[in-house]
Amino acid sequence: MKTLFKISVSLLLSLSLLFSCSKENRPETVFEGRVLVINQGNYTEHSASLSLYDEESGQITNRVYETANGISIGATIISGVLTPDKEAALICNYPDKILYIDPLTAEDKNKTITEGLASPRCMVITEDYTYVTNWDYTHTVTDQGVWEFTDSYIAIYSNSTHTLLGKVAAGTDAEGIYLYGNRLFVAVKEGIAVFNIQGNTVVRTNLITVPGVSNGAKYIVADAYQKLWISFAGEGVAQIDPATLSLFSFTEVPVDSMDGYIAADPGGQNIYTYNTVFNAQYMPESAAVYKVNVKNRAITPIFSGEYFYSIGVSPYTGNIYTAEVSFTSNSLVKVFSPSGEIKKSVTAGVGTSRYIFF
Repeated sequence: MKTLFKISVSLLLSLSLLFSCSKENRPETVFEGRVLVINQGNYTEHSASLSLYDEESGQITNRVYETANGISIGATIISGVLTPDKEAALICNYPDKILYIDPLTAEDKNKTITEGLASPRCMVITEDYTYVTNWDYTHTVTDQGVWEFTDSYIAIYSNSTHTLLGKVAAGTDAEGIYLYGNRLFVAVKEGIAVFNIQGNTVVRTNLITVPGVSNGAKYIVADAYQKLWISFAGEGVAQIDPATLSLFSFTEVPVDSMDGYIAADPGGQNIYTYNTVFNAQYMPESAAVYKVNVKNRAITPIFSGEYFYSIGVSPYTGNIYTAEVSFTSNSLVKVFSPSGEIKKSVTAGVGTSRYIFF
């Protein structure tokens, strides 16, 4: 996949908006202490799989989708979220589809979406609608050989019928998406695109840019103080006010130049980034996870390794998840305490990349 693509938000009102943000992006649920581990797979080999990890026992069960359904996923899993109905929605490429499964049993719910998808990336789900970013397949190639997807868009679906309601142009390389009140924030190469939403009507209204930052925005998380944090691969993280659409700060911290994924801790007091350093032959040399304090933007290295790919933080225990990744064999999931103490290492699947906590 790396060779094909770019590796290449008055007090009462504010509290109401924050509650809306949390409700839409982090569905309310009773945490069972389970982690659905997404193993992305190798892009050309349809080798994606799912593992189920128990935070209390430290035990992992691999290939749970195959066990539950008798077939493989047959795609590359790009991302996944927990829905308001407490299902796991998995975005897949090659072929493009959205799978809905029971996160505990991995049983397929038989309501797969395929219409309107073209290299889908990330989603947010409300009670009535689903919004999915797509790269599309139209692209240009830079002088450095990087593919840029200039016609990326948001696909809008009805949750009651799982049918496509429409598409809205997003910009270039649309990736992370976050719902705050009645606004959608989308990470694009040009910055952070802002959309006003009213049901299935979505209108782009603003673009927030970060002066001096050349790389595109990648992913979006929220802190405890009604601010959003956006990652910029290879450069750092920006903090914005989603109510006034103003830029608060930019913090130079190592952010992985390939994936650029970030996560917030359960209390929203820290933002976690990760980064892998490669040599001239594109072999991994070192990797590390960093913590950014949202109040003073102090940066603290948490732990190190050889080749990390993505990061997750459990809202159940506060433990931090990453993996010593392999795209040709099984990856090794590493579980650390918030202080950086190793808690567990377990073998998962090919290309471990995301974590769904429930």
